[in-house]
Amino acid sequence: MNSDNDLLLRQRIFRFVILALFLILLGNLFYMMVLRHGFYKEQALENRQVRFPVTAPRGRITDRYGTILADNLYIADITLPRSALLSDQPDSTLNRLIRWFELPRDETLERLGQQKVKGQPRLTLVANASMSRICAVQERARQLPGVRVESRPRRRYLFGLMLSHLVGFVGEVAQADLDITDGGQGYRLGDMIGKQGVELALENHLRGSDGLKLEEVNASNRIVGRRTIWLDEVEPGADVAMTISLPLQTAMDQAIGDGIGCGVAISVRTGEVLAASSKPSFDSNMMTMSISSAQWKALIDDPAKPFFNRTVQATYPPASIYKSITSLAALSLGVIDTNSVLEPCPGGMNFGNRFFRCWKRGGHGLIDHTEAMVFSCDTYYYQLGLLMDIDQLAVAARSFGLGQPVSDIFPSESSGNVPDTKYYDKLFGPRKWTRGVLLNNSIGQGEILVTPLQMVLLTARIATSGQTPDPTFVLNPGREHKKPSALPFKESHLQWCRETMWQVVGRGTGKAARQDSFSVAGKTGTAQNPHGEDHAWFICFAPVENPEVAVAIILENAGHGGSEAAPIAGQWLRTWFASDDRRNLVDKSGSYGPKRGGHREFPDDAVSSRR
Repeated sequence: MNSDNDLLLRQRIFRFVILALFLILLGNLFYMMVLRHGFYKEQALENRQVRFPVTAPRGRITDRYGTILADNLYIADITLPRSALLSDQPDSTLNRLIRWFELPRDETLERLGQQKVKGQPRLTLVANASMSRICAVQERARQLPGVRVESRPRRRYLFGLMLSHLVGFVGEVAQADLDITDGGQGYRLGDMIGKQGVELALENHLRGSDGLKLEEVNASNRIVGRRTIWLDEVEPGADVAMTISLPLQTAMDQAIGDGIGCGVAISVRTGEVLAASSKPSFDSNMMTMSISSAQWKALIDDPAKPFFNRTVQATYPPASIYKSITSLAALSLGVIDTNSVLEPCPGGMNFGNRFFRCWKRGGHGLIDHTEAMVFSCDTYYYQLGLLMDIDQLAVAARSFGLGQPVSDIFPSESSGNVPDTKYYDKLFGPRKWTRGVLLNNSIGQGEILVTPLQMVLLTARIATSGQTPDPTFVLNPGREHKKPSALPFKESHLQWCRETMWQVVGRGTGKAARQDSFSVAGKTGTAQNPHGEDHAWFICFAPVENPEVAVAIILENAGHGGSEAAPIAGQWLRTWFASDDRRNLVDKSGSYGPKRGGHREFPDDAVSSRR
């Protein structure tokens, strides 16, 4: 009897357990199929369909005629999921790929770890993979779960070395980039962003909008579906046309050669930059690839500063090319006229307890204002400077755009320095400086600093009586060029300045830029450099009868402007006058500058010098 009761109890317990298990199973099915239906449906979909981000191609950058300077080259990367770094088994997917591709293990793991720290959704094992490696991955797809071959656009610079400072380059988004953008603006660590030049200045224009697509994949993560579902459409970036002409840029690059310095040329009528070459340079394409630490260190530590855009970032004393400003300031104040004769030049001038030398040790003797400009007599300009005060000279300089940024796209552009009373009071203390500063300022030395772009603008505004707009590097057909403020000088004084600059090239210190087939007006300068040899300056415009272009050249540590910089300007001008650009760009109805019946000849025995 007891055995029957025990059997009945065991049967009931067994039935209860079976019922409990059935209810648990039924509850789980209800939970998964009803309560969590949406979640598991999405999970199932993800097992079959995968989201692929698609990088939008950046807009192209061209010269003014549509010649491509920067575009996109599509490459393939071999990528891994972030979880690939978690497994250190010898037969793991990552270790197999490292062995097959013969990659340096420690360096590869460090690089992948850095990508993971940056938060990249997938890790790039091999960037810009060769076809043999791509085929190896595709053929062994079943052995490599999670490994993909992903295509992406890579920036290509067709003239990377010649145009690196103007076009710039792109690089990976860093945390610093996210910090300075409003809410990140959709950027993620590892995305590409403009770092310099037009790429940086017009990032929002060139960038475009990335897309997102769904693809059907199999268990090996290979795309097997025939239909792509776009969740977000790709919007390519817009193209940008620069004002430079590739032939004229090439001519400027070749004219400067291997020297350290820069040359810039602009249209005097529009302010458009036709050529701007800064030396030394670097290849922008290096920045789009995996540059080694040694290569990067070599570029950064190079004392010649290849990343330095000398056209807008470098500042130099303007030296004797500043004398045109000193003359115009004195003429406008009425303290002198164009024929005034001051004390003769014996090779310098005593002021206080110091002797201020003229560049010509033997002196220029007794000369008038015009001759002093033509032969760049420092002694004459020392005396001229003392006839004014420092603020009057500063006002004249600033009227040409000195002391402030003048370009339209370079946020790193230097303002230079135009010293005045406020500046010297801050530097030395109120009334603790003397009028001796005027002697250095009057010849473009001392604390005056200018950029080459400011100097070419000064030249153009002398040529056009102040009508040249601020320089522009990017074409914008719908934009009207803003007219600059009128210069505070009489037209007769500006015409005298142009005439005198013409004589500088014809019979003075700038004879090396003189041409037989067209007229050139210019001014030489030799800037003192406390760190080495003097810097060589030359500014000019041509033709004198009806100016079209202005040019500024500076060569660092090269010596005399007349012998070193002037021939470079002459070489570029010969290219300009023989080019299709001149026929395309010059409005024949335009008219600036002094009028002459034709090209004048100067006597062959005219005095020349190297200043």
